[in-house]
Amino acid sequence: MKIPRSKLFWAFLQVGLVAFGGGGQAQLYQAIVRRRGWMGEREFLETAALCRILPGPVFANTAAHIGMRLGGVVGGILALLGVLTPGALLMFLLSFAYFRFGARPGSLAESALDGVAAAAIGLILATMLQQAPLALNSLKAGGLALGVFLTYGLLHWPLLLVLLLFVPLGMALYWQEAAEAWSPEVGSRD
Repeated sequence: MKIPRSKLFWAFLQVGLVAFGGGGQAQLYQAIVRRRGWMGEREFLETAALCRILPGPVFANTAAHIGMRLGGVVGGILALLGVLTPGALLMFLLSFAYFRFGARPGSLAESALDGVAAAAIGLILATMLQQAPLALNSLKAGGLALGVFLTYGLLHWPLLLVLLLFVPLGMALYWQEAAEAWSPEVGSRD
């Protein structure tokens, strides 16, 4: 699906204007999948999973990837500019204010940032609950998710070690399904 460049930039700019405090993925999901229907839930979930294991900021990776899917290379650049420009400008202004006026523990600024962080966690949790039934649709998917949660979340193994263990394991577990989906008898994807 090719989206006109102006619509693509505007959609990602809107996400960039409201996606503060870590809620970027949730906002992208709402804007691209729920409101506009430019991607299906499964496609977004696969994109988000890919962008989470790549190096770099997940939000920017996801925006660039989705932008490229919807508008080619120029679409990827516009999507990236759209999501990053509002935050970059705000960060510049906040940095200027911070260094100009200073910050004190217990200040209004500190309280406001605590509120933004709480709201971002709520957005992430809401998106996770919406996507969980689609992503955890089998015993092996649930087992992989539980394994990652235990090793990374509870045992605090290094992320690289967890990825080196569970990405190949997930690929091995799903290899047969992927081969069947791409076989000529079922019909190849173009």
